[in-house]
Amino acid sequence: MSVLLGIDLGTSAVKVAAVEAAGAAPGRVLAEGSADFATDSTLPQQAEQSPSDWLGATRRAMRMLDEQMRLHDAHWRSRVAAIGLTGQLPTLVCLGEHGPLGPAITWKDGRADAWAASRLEGMRAQHYARTGMPIDGRYLAPMFQFHYGGRQSEVHTVLSAKDYLLHALTGLAMTEPSTAAGYGVYELDGQRFAADLCDYWNLPLRVLPPVRAANSIAGTLSPTGAELLGLPVGVLVSTGAADSVCASYAMAGLDERVISISFGSSAVILAASSAPRLDPAARYLVTPHAEPSWYGREMDLLASGTGYRWLSSLFGWAEGDIDRQAAQSPPGANGLFFPPYLAGGEQGALWNTRLRAALFGLSLGHTRADIARAYLEGVFFEVKRCVEVLAENAAFDSVRAGGKIVHSASSMQMLADILGLPVTEASERSPAAFGAAWLASRLAAPGPSTLHLPPSSQRTAAPRAQVVGAYRSIYAGYLAKAARCE
Repeated sequence: MSVLLGIDLGTSAVKVAAVEAAGAAPGRVLAEGSADFATDSTLPQQAEQSPSDWLGATRRAMRMLDEQMRLHDAHWRSRVAAIGLTGQLPTLVCLGEHGPLGPAITWKDGRADAWAASRLEGMRAQHYARTGMPIDGRYLAPMFQFHYGGRQSEVHTVLSAKDYLLHALTGLAMTEPSTAAGYGVYELDGQRFAADLCDYWNLPLRVLPPVRAANSIAGTLSPTGAELLGLPVGVLVSTGAADSVCASYAMAGLDERVISISFGSSAVILAASSAPRLDPAARYLVTPHAEPSWYGREMDLLASGTGYRWLSSLFGWAEGDIDRQAAQSPPGANGLFFPPYLAGGEQGALWNTRLRAALFGLSLGHTRADIARAYLEGVFFEVKRCVEVLAENAAFDSVRAGGKIVHSASSMQMLADILGLPVTEASERSPAAFGAAWLASRLAAPGPSTLHLPPSSQRTAAPRAQVVGAYRSIYAGYLAKAARCE
């Protein structure tokens, strides 16, 4: 049996997955591991992380994985054929002569928002037409100018989080199209970093990594990388792909009639497209997919998972308690509405940094169960808003979803009823890590241009006609309340 390893450097944790590449059940997840790391949010709108914490979490996640794998195969390390990488983006890492020049600035950091908005006045549509990105202060180019504009001479290389992990494992600096898009200066048509866009953001072209094909061989595991992962030197390492497209590929492949929703710290709604279809109103991203000549039409909600954890902590709930509480409240949460703009603004279909969360209709008669349900409904209503935008020029017949929020049967049913579409749960704890691992199978055994995901049995929630009808009215009420959140 040969093994594929997927590593997902997420927003709050590193997740690793060992996947059977060849043997009795190709594509079977053999073991998973994860380890959290901290985010520094001391200052208003600050969200910084230490790259050294990423590496420490990777080491701990691998130890967890190793403990599981050794129960079945003490020699599994020697059978790792390839490593696939994915990670959060856009997250800025600036390397100097001796490593990172400071903390990584994550996509959740909003300190550059207002400055970037003024800088982009009248230019946002032009940037979108060339890059497919509705640029704001959370892309690498504006973040670089805002935070490192006076330190250009010190910067040798600018990398995103996944690319930094690749550098740590191989000693090489490079990126690929889906991650390059998050830099904010990558041209879709030219498939390169555009010199004039780099000049616009005062981002020297010399500091950007070369762009290689998605999911191609980046190099091999260096002695330093091998020590970090506890694997032999020389294992093939993939350039990988962005976490959004890896997760979507794992859940939905390249089926244009299926929408994938990945509920992590944020919620990522993505639909595969065989052409780079831009939105006239620039409401969604168009990002290169994990396969050449394919694209993802992507919309991101900023605080679904972080809001889930925040509410759990606020009420002292254990994992899954929000879902259990929400199931005790009826559709509409007894008249309570909770637009979930907890991250200081929202993207999704709205792209408004001024939005703030609110509870509408709260009274002494409401319970914690009502608040829990109103929060989940708010997240799912915002997902519905995104799905409606994507459906304007495409027809969808089903949804694949992954993450803690939909590991509850009641919450998955709520999502199906709100969307009016059947929702199938992704069984993997980290679809992004699984997707990265499975995509890396091409490195170990080159084959046809399009990979075929292994079949799996997954739970599906079908929308209930009567509840779907009720939610149409509740959704209209939610939109009216949410419009008052600016």
